[in-house]
Amino acid sequence: MSHKKEEHIPQAQLWIGSHEHMCEKTERFLQKHFCRHGRCGTCITCRQIRERQYHGAIWLYPEKRYTLEQIKIIFDTISFSLASDERLFFIVQKADNLTTACSNSLLKSVEEPPSGYHFIFLAERKDLILPTICSRCTTVTYHNKNLKHEKEELLTFFTKHEQVNPLKFTQTLDKIYPTETESVELIDKLLIYWMNQAKKAAEQKDNTTFQKSTNIINLLKQSLLKPPMPGSTKIFWKNLFMQLKN
Repeated sequence: MSHKKEEHIPQAQLWIGSHEHMCEKTERFLQKHFCRHGRCGTCITCRQIRERQYHGAIWLYPEKRYTLEQIKIIFDTISFSLASDERLFFIVQKADNLTTACSNSLLKSVEEPPSGYHFIFLAERKDLILPTICSRCTTVTYHNKNLKHEKEELLTFFTKHEQVNPLKFTQTLDKIYPTETESVELIDKLLIYWMNQAKKAAEQKDNTTFQKSTNIINLLKQSLLKPPMPGSTKIFWKNLFMQLKN
């Protein structure tokens, strides 16, 4: 039950920012809306929201790209009418992984959801969201100063000259999960780094480092010829990691 019914909340919102940051903001937003004490953080409602167990919010998360089967719960749920004092939020995480088919199927529900239902789309890149979804949402961009650093943390595994831990690499990849566009940008940064390494090695007549740098540059250029497809960025980076470390 909402205890702030008088507060106007858009029926559909699109929040742009780093995934972890947006999830935290969503939790705080829901706690503020549903908690009897104004987001106390300790009551059962606040705890259930943190644990994704609260009945007033349905969280969706794609395995890779969203499928029509994954969003079916939205249509099954909104077929039921809510009480006049109830609200239910659909939290669509990583909304930039919505396929065109999924986005199109949501348009009518997003534009005219039944009374009490709300959508919050969380995404890192607005340009990856179908324009027809954007046009139906109130969009807010949250600038996270640490986002660029978080993404570039992945690069350290490809620039260290000593042995790196594959498990730590996988954990970092799972945490960062770069998009297709971000992956290409990161590869470009790696190319610049290794080109500089090759140049220094040539000036110092360090043939070993020069040959290593040249091999990595060629491998990175090859990877750009087949950039990651939607939903395949993890496989792309894991394959690249194995090739570079062999």
